[in-house]
Amino acid sequence: MTPTELQAFVTWVAAICTAVGGIVGHVVSDRKSKRDVKVAEVVAETSAQDKLIDQLQEELSRYRDDNDRRIGRLEDAVDELTSENRSYRAFIGVQRDHTAAHGIPLPPWPEGLPR
Repeated sequence: MTPTELQAFVTWVAAICTAVGGIVGHVVSDRKSKRDVKVAEVVAETSAQDKLIDQLQEELSRYRDDNDRRIGRLEDAVDELTSENRSYRAFIGVQRDHTAAHGIPLPPWPEGLPR
């Protein structure tokens, strides 16, 4: 092989290597950019899910706080009604004793009403 042919062959091999290198570089770059896009999508999706979870937890916390206040009000109302009921029952007892002490016949105790 003559030096001119050898130089042409080396130039040809160099051009092929450059072309192959460019193609490989493009493929690697394309894969990297696709991977970066996928990672960005996953991060965005995860971020959106985390945001939704945070919103739902805040909403659940508000519902629990509202429910706790409601239960507190209901317990207070039940305690008040229980106290009022005891007072009425005590007063009924005093009236029945007074009626019996004066010889007035007592009406029968209502059916289904606890004594």
